[in-house]
Amino acid sequence: MESDKFKARFERKRTQPNLYPVLGWICVVVSLLFFPLLIGAAGVVFGYLTKKSGKDVQGVTIMALSVACGLIGTLIGFIAPIH
Repeated sequence: MESDKFKARFERKRTQPNLYPVLGWICVVVSLLFFPLLIGAAGVVFGYLTKKSGKDVQGVTIMALSVACGLIGTLIGFIAPIH
């Protein structure tokens, strides 16, 4: 039973397209400059979909960095007009 689950997960991970992680990483970078809260939220969604597709560590990393970069981008947006 355990080995069947492992084999199914391995096959799913091997055949899964790399669209979600790529879009997630793009959202992480873009959220620093443009619409940080909206793009950061999209990055969290793509991170969740990446984690759900079997890439656990990469999905959690994308989610965490999306939140962090969204907050940093918001702070940059507040500070930049002052100077």
